[in-house]
Order: sequence, then C-alpha cells, then structure tokens
Amino acid sequence: MTDEPVRAVARYFDMWNTGDTTVAEQILHPDWVDHAHPEVTGPAGVRQSVQAIRAARPGLRFQLTSVLGDEKLVAAVGSVGQPQGDSPGQLVWLVRFTDGLMAEMWTYHQR
Repeated sequence: MTDEPVRAVARYFDMWNTGDTTVAEQILHPDWVDHAHPEVTGPAGVRQSVQAIRAARPGLRFQLTSVLGDEKLVAAVGSVGQPQGDSPGQLVWLVRFTDGLMAEMWTYHQR
C-alpha cells in the first residue's frame, strides 16, 4: 500500500490555497469530475476554476484536519472559509482514484 493518494488529495487542496495549478495534470485524471461542481471537468477545468475563485475570493482557504485512505478511495475531513470568517462547519470529501489519479470527488457538509 502507498500513501500517494493521500498526498495527492493534500496537494489538490494546497493547489486551491496557493493558486499554483501546475500540479493539476500530475494529480487529476483527464476525466476528473467534482460532483459538487459537475460543470468543472478535467485538469484544465480545475485550473480555470482555481484562478476564477481565487480572483473573486483571494482569502478563501481549505483546512484539512484528517486524510486517510488507500489506492482507490480517500476521505478527507476539513473546512473551507475566509481567515476571519465563520467556518461553514465540517466538510467531508470522498475521492475515488483511477490509475493512480484523482477521478471523482463527492462533498458532504456536516453541521
């Protein structure tokens, strides 16, 4: 077993926090889909979304508190919000991997 999928998920959220999208092709499957945002597909779509969201909300930050999984499925727990803003509560992201790359993500909101 390898911890590469866990690292890939951490790198994905780091990409959103830093705006450095150079890792998109390294971690995202060409058929990537985020079921919370099905209009954003593939690494190119994610790169465009990161740039647009960071331009509109530059202080938005993802905070991961736990990440665990295996080669096929990773679960991450954390939150997203502005530095001095209210957190919307805990979020859980489930990420399915195909061929070692992030292929699908589902987001669940916990209050």
